[in-house]
Amino acid sequence: MLTIIIKTVAILLFMTAWAVLCVMKYNKWRRRRKKCTKEMTVKVIEVLERKTARGGMVYKPVFQTVDTADQIVIDSAFYSALVFFEVGESLALLVNPENVKEFLYKDDSLNKGRTVDMISCFLPFICVIGYILVRVTT
Repeated sequence: MLTIIIKTVAILLFMTAWAVLCVMKYNKWRRRRKKCTKEMTVKVIEVLERKTARGGMVYKPVFQTVDTADQIVIDSAFYSALVFFEVGESLALLVNPENVKEFLYKDDSLNKGRTVDMISCFLPFICVIGYILVRVTT
């Protein structure tokens, strides 16, 4: 009986932590969507590269505005292997007017960080379903 209670409590704690993490990720992207209201056309002026500990490469684009009188240089706050641009490529950003380092790509398919965050919220379900399938078939 005690082992059933311990297992149930452990599962409930895990599911609660998972739900809190998913809500935090969702709120992060919702806040960013609210704050990033200023549309800017930018051109990629440089792509910084860095080698990862596992030997792969990650990239960080550096943008310069093309539609404003003052040329603003915006660099992405983080390196990523998910989005890669060519130097000279133009694209539209939705920028937070108070902090230009906080932006979203206007083309939603380029916001890979959000996609990864949302998919990671389904990972526990995938694990549970896999566990159930293994238990049922054996």
